[in-house]
Amino acid sequence: LLVAGYVLAGLSWLRASHRARLASAGHLSRWWFVGAVLLFLLAFNKQFDLRVHFEQGFRALAKAGNWYDRRQPIQFVLAVVLPSVLAVFVGIFLATKVRVFVRCHPLALVGWLLLLLYLGLRQTQEWKPMLPWLASLRYYDWRLALELAGTLLVILAALIAHPPTARVG
Repeated sequence: LLVAGYVLAGLSWLRASHRARLASAGHLSRWWFVGAVLLFLLAFNKQFDLRVHFEQGFRALAKAGNWYDRRQPIQFVLAVVLPSVLAVFVGIFLATKVRVFVRCHPLALVGWLLLLLYLGLRQTQEWKPMLPWLASLRYYDWRLALELAGTLLVILAALIAHPPTARVG
């Protein structure tokens, strides 16, 4: 069901990209298209559970390199540090390059932030010491609602989008 949601979201973002291009709002069209590509990648990841394949690859790499017993620091970097650094970069990117798009489509921003929060929390599960903290938040009770809400908001943002006819900012 969530795969279909991501595909529907990607299609609605492609449609919004096309509408923005037709309305001479090409500067917004590009961000709709980038979002569509990301949503299709999320659908692909959800369908084929790529996280498990990456996990198996890193496990094999650690065993082959004889550092499997000392993998906790690497897991911390991949599960906590990397998503945190990427979140900072996404924030900077949203505040600078995508500012006009975000101002015109605040539901898209909220939807993407919910999806990024879901993905970040999902990734922290890979660092086993984080599991008690996630359990204390009852993360497993509301994680699907978080992902579903983000998906629905990005779909809604694309469906109600009316691109401006003149370039803003």
